[in-house]
Amino acid sequence: MIIAEGLTKSFGDKEVINVTFRVERGSITGFIGPNGAGKTTTIKIIAGLLRKTRGKVEVMGMDPWNNPRIYERMSVIFTTIYHPQEVRVIEYLKDMGKIYGKDPRDLIEEYKLWPHLNKKLSQLSSGLAQRVQLVAALIKEPELIVADEPTANLDPQARLEFYETVKRLHAKGVTFFISSHILSELEKVVTHVIFINQGKITFEGRLNEALNEDEEVIYLLVDNPEKAIKVLGKGEMEGGYIKVRGKVREVVDKLDDAGVTIINLRRSSLDEVFKKFSSV
Repeated sequence: MIIAEGLTKSFGDKEVINVTFRVERGSITGFIGPNGAGKTTTIKIIAGLLRKTRGKVEVMGMDPWNNPRIYERMSVIFTTIYHPQEVRVIEYLKDMGKIYGKDPRDLIEEYKLWPHLNKKLSQLSSGLAQRVQLVAALIKEPELIVADEPTANLDPQARLEFYETVKRLHAKGVTFFISSHILSELEKVVTHVIFINQGKITFEGRLNEALNEDEEVIYLLVDNPEKAIKVLGKGEMEGGYIKVRGKVREVVDKLDDAGVTIINLRRSSLDEVFKKFSSV
């Protein structure tokens, strides 16, 4: 769906990115990295909004730069709406409908936008603006949705609603390429992850491959933390949890044999992997 090979972008003498990766058709791929890692630059090139300096980039088999054929099959969602802010919601969505020959009324109904159609884009809350952007993105019935920090300014409920929509659309065959800082939420929906740091790809693969290590980081909530640490011979407290590195089955068996009750157990998360691949 997306191919980048030696994709480079420089501003003046400074090379901002030099990346090679692939996004598989039918995946939900998380694009993860610290601020300034090159995520937005990469996404703007994929979206056809920024011209590459060198290398190869293909989206659905085509160069995305200034390519109307790709725009018909791909939608891009940013943190803010890049459209004249004095335009009313209804005008914005009708214009999108005219461009792609679609009637937006069903989507307006589905995303409960009827009460807000006469508001100017400048009057929308972050959550509402994101809903409007999503409807605009879906009008063209895209095969690919690229989203750059789509939930950055949303409250928890709005973020949950966004990712529920992602899962629903993915079930219908839509491919997603999403950058986000909120890794605990991203982890619940992505099938693949790509980590970028200082303009370079540090990991690319399936989510399970990123999390899979012989010696995992495990977080344990137990009835007797002091006894658990003594039994395991290792571990440190992080809040109410014991953080320990080891194989889950071995750790569980040792605590069970010692009569320590495990109340909750969670394995290493994208947050932990982020630290590893971003040198944090």
